[in-house]
Amino acid sequence: MGYAISGAQVAIVDGDLVLLQLRPWPPGWELPGGHCQGDEDPAGCAAREAEEETGLSITIAGLVGVYSWAGLRRSADAVYWADATGARPRRSLESLRARFVSPAELPATVFPWIPQRVRDSVAAAAGAPPVHRVQPVGLRHVLFFGGRWAGWLLDRLRRGRR
Repeated sequence: MGYAISGAQVAIVDGDLVLLQLRPWPPGWELPGGHCQGDEDPAGCAAREAEEETGLSITIAGLVGVYSWAGLRRSADAVYWADATGARPRRSLESLRARFVSPAELPATVFPWIPQRVRDSVAAAAGAPPVHRVQPVGLRHVLFFGGRWAGWLLDRLRRGRR
């Protein structure tokens, strides 16, 4: 079953590294992006959101893929890959931090759907064709992700007491 594309994200790729940002709410690391406005072109949405959230000017270089949701959401996201072309990264209300990461070294508190998108983005930048993936997001995923944050906080507290 096909779903309408309602969101767009962009992977700013530098070699085998991809820029992730830490969102304040819900808290977690993910790609810059957001919801398309009205009839907005998803590639235009991805570029606009990336600049608003990170301060970087980008050039969309290609489509990584379309990611349909199954479970708690019934829509799809278009994910693009891009090169940063100007400006300097900055914080915003939607991005507390940003950093380049490899697919093998993702933060523990990355959203559950992001690892596959990061791997696909690096592959697309290297010449792989666009993909279509169905990504399940159910109550189990939400609870697991919440548990990851709790574990991360406990680890930070333990390290602070030593």
